[in-house]
Amino acid sequence: MDTYFSQGDYNSTGIQFFFALMLKPIAAFFERIVGNRILAIFTAYILAVTPLFLLLFFFFNQTRILFSGLPSFRERLNKVVESITDWTDQKFNLDAEATSTWVSERVLAASDISMDLVGDSLQSTTNVLVNMVLIALITYFLLLYRSSIKNFILVQVQEQNREALEQLLGKLQNLTKRYMIGQGLVIIVLGLLIGSGLWLIGVPYPFFWGFLAGFFEIVPYVGTSIGGLLPFFYMLMVSETLWQPFAVVGLYILVQQIEGNLISPNIMGQSIRINPLFIILGLFIGGIMWGIAGMILVLPILAISKEVFRSFEITEPFSYLMEDGLARNKDVFLQKFDQEKYRIFNFFFQERKP
Repeated sequence: MDTYFSQGDYNSTGIQFFFALMLKPIAAFFERIVGNRILAIFTAYILAVTPLFLLLFFFFNQTRILFSGLPSFRERLNKVVESITDWTDQKFNLDAEATSTWVSERVLAASDISMDLVGDSLQSTTNVLVNMVLIALITYFLLLYRSSIKNFILVQVQEQNREALEQLLGKLQNLTKRYMIGQGLVIIVLGLLIGSGLWLIGVPYPFFWGFLAGFFEIVPYVGTSIGGLLPFFYMLMVSETLWQPFAVVGLYILVQQIEGNLISPNIMGQSIRINPLFIILGLFIGGIMWGIAGMILVLPILAISKEVFRSFEITEPFSYLMEDGLARNKDVFLQKFDQEKYRIFNFFFQERKP
């Protein structure tokens, strides 16, 4: 246990900056009202962060409770597979005994990992929330000293470049604020859309599953898949028919296409859109470095990185490489960046002046 916490604490120490950056607009808003920075930070935590953590804990804990009272996944899967094999035996005139033996040895053997694993994984959320205390503390001090930190960053460049740097910091701030607002709207839209679809299918607690999927969507690709698998497994164990669990999968696939092509582009804006290659790489690297927190923040981190790259001439091609719709904009590099100053080797091996 001690090893786990020390590992988690170490992995989380590099991510507080991004939490502070996203929380800063809320703290600044309350600071203008109350006139005291410390009180404004605490108010931001109480009114913004604490309810969010409690809501996330409720979702995870409620899911654990729903699954804990169900029969084992292996038992239910056995019944489902038996019904499928009976149908195939009758349809194709197969040997029922041979088919049953083959299924028992191969398909059911793969189900030794029961839904208890889901419960154990969801219980680990408590440990994640404990780790978030450290992040909350460091975020507090980053918010408290943000003016001094900003001035320290400004004096690292020459005076004639400080205005451009300050504009860049303002862009990053607006970007994170737009991401927070947009992500909140996406969660609400997905929750209502998925919840309504699950209600039509006949899934119990449809809007609970819908908004749970909306929160999972914060982690690109991975979160959406998890948000669909949980109600699928739930319906597989409680439903008397097979069409309902697979209808749940179809609903999530449909909603994912709508979300990716219609909802997010219009709500989040193109500035936050990153192509799937960099998102997948970011999920992989973020998961290794910072665990779940890194996977959650991969999209704003990539969006901020793209904005930073776009602000400097020598790194501008990298920002276009990260953009969504890269396949449609493949000629931009030959048309705009086919110059010596944009060569990647010049970036690393610049000629030293005597």
